[in-house]
Order: sequence, then structure tokens, then C-alpha cells
Amino acid sequence: MDIVYIHSPITYSIARLLASQGRLDHPLVVCGRGLAWDGQQVSVVDDGIWSPERTVEFLVKLSDALPPAPPPLHVYLPHTGYLLGKILKLSAAVTGISYLEEGNTSCNALLASPSQDQLIDTHQLLQLLQPHPAVMSKLRLTVQNIHDINRVRPIWFDDASPKYRGAYRVSPDAFPTLGKVTTLTLPPRNCLAGTERNWLCFLPNIINLVARYGTGSAETQKLLHGLVIALRTMKALVTDLGGKLVIKFHPVDDANLSNEFKAELFRFGESYAGFSARHAIDAQLEPTLFNFDRFIVVNESAASRYARLFHGQDCLIPLELD
Repeated sequence: MDIVYIHSPITYSIARLLASQGRLDHPLVVCGRGLAWDGQQVSVVDDGIWSPERTVEFLVKLSDALPPAPPPLHVYLPHTGYLLGKILKLSAAVTGISYLEEGNTSCNALLASPSQDQLIDTHQLLQLLQPHPAVMSKLRLTVQNIHDINRVRPIWFDDASPKYRGAYRVSPDAFPTLGKVTTLTLPPRNCLAGTERNWLCFLPNIINLVARYGTGSAETQKLLHGLVIALRTMKALVTDLGGKLVIKFHPVDDANLSNEFKAELFRFGESYAGFSARHAIDAQLEPTLFNFDRFIVVNESAASRYARLFHGQDCLIPLELD
């Protein structure tokens, strides 16, 4: 049985392609960060990262969607670097793990070695799991498995695991250390017809910027002010060229920032969600697949990688705030 975890446009797009090619057989799709799937799905906040509470929430929703006696599970996900990855490696029900490309992270060769570990209170984790016995039974986990979690090395891309089945990428630079890597070609979406010149602006990960510099700090205020100035300038430039500016938030920001905050920035251009609805396109697909006139990427982002890959350097306008 195939289990697929998606939490971004690129993982969604790759999963869609795998399904259309028949590589996924009626998968159960776990959707994070507000994504949705038109087949069998469950929704979670994210993969839990190092949070026992959110990881258990993921596992509970997954187990609730599994049949009473699940067949062997093949899990497709961006990485196995956090708590969830350790648990899946210990689960006797999980017999296969495959990786889906997830932006620049997938191109980091250092993540094929142990990194970013965090000690887990296994007694607390067992207490969180105790009200949900189906998790342990369906995933075929034992109490000893849970106590062994801190012995599992935190490897994001682990082709030495006996459960490793392969990796799927669209960028030639992804998964540089892994074997059994399949390079896919995502079909372009040349459906933005007409004379309208649409420029798509990818905003930086604002939540991460605030976390890095501190809420209310002078540096944070400077960066946010700079972003507003940049948007105002971009709007004037695009309008002068006879185009329209479309604004897209980072998936983390889109899922967690308030509508009021987002509305302040949408004063400078149309929301990507609104634009997608108006043009009847799938807003969950990787946006750089669509034939926008230009792609403006603020700060370091995988969007730059995909814009170059699908359209060439001339379509990309990179901007740096810090």
C-alpha cells in the first residue's frame, strides 16, 4: 500500500506525475500545510519535525485511515531526517521508503550523513501514544522500538537503509549521493493565454525571517519595510510594462500567517490563489510550471532553481532583502 506525504507545490506536482504514470496505486495521501488531494487523503499540520505531539497527531491520522490489518506500506516523503523518519524506519509495517524532491534541501549532499539530531523523551512519547493503541498495532511498533528511537541516526536521505527503494527528482542536482534515483520530467502548463503579461513574485519565508531576527526587532522591521518597498517598486515597474503582478507566499507563511497580514501585501498585486481561480489552474502545482512572463524570487528559494530549470535564466529576476 502506497502512503505519500506532500507539503509543497513541488512534492504535490511530483506525486501527481507519479500517480498519472501508474507508479502509485490508489495511494493514501497525507497532506500538510493546507494542501489537498482528490483521492484518499488525510490532513495534518506538518510531519511533526521534532515535536512528539505533532508527530503523534500525524501517526494517529495515518493509522485511522489505514485498514484494520494494513498490507506492507511503501512510504513516499521528502526526507527521513526528523522524528517521523526515525519511527517509520522502526515500523515493521513500513517495508519501503522513497524520497520525493523538495527544493534546495534535496540537493544538499551533507544531509546523506547524520545531522541535526535531537534527543526525544521516549517515555513522554509512549504516554502520548497510549490513548491510540491502533498506531502501535497497525504500524507494528513495539514499546522497545519507541525506546530505541534515539539510537536511530537522523539521516535525511538514507540509501543505506534496508527500506530504501529509490528517489524521484526533477532537478539534475537533487539527491547527489543516492543510488536508484529516477529523474522525472514535469509537463509545462502553457495555459496562461492572451495578451496579459503576468509576473509572479515569490515572497521570502517571512516566518523564518522573524524567527531568525526576533519579533519586533529592528532587523525584522527593516526587512519587512524593505519587502514593502520592493513590492511597491515591482508593482510600478510591471504596471509600466503593461503587466500584472501576482504575489505568492511561501507555503509555511500561506498556512500560518493571518489573513489580515497577507491582505496588506496583496495591496501591491493579485493573490496567487485568486489568480489561479480566475484562470482555472491548479494552485497546488509548482507555480513555475506555468507560463508566466517573469518570475521574481525574493531571497534564496528553490523557486529560482525551478524557474531556471523550466524557463531559463532570462525569465528569472532574483532579489535579495538581506
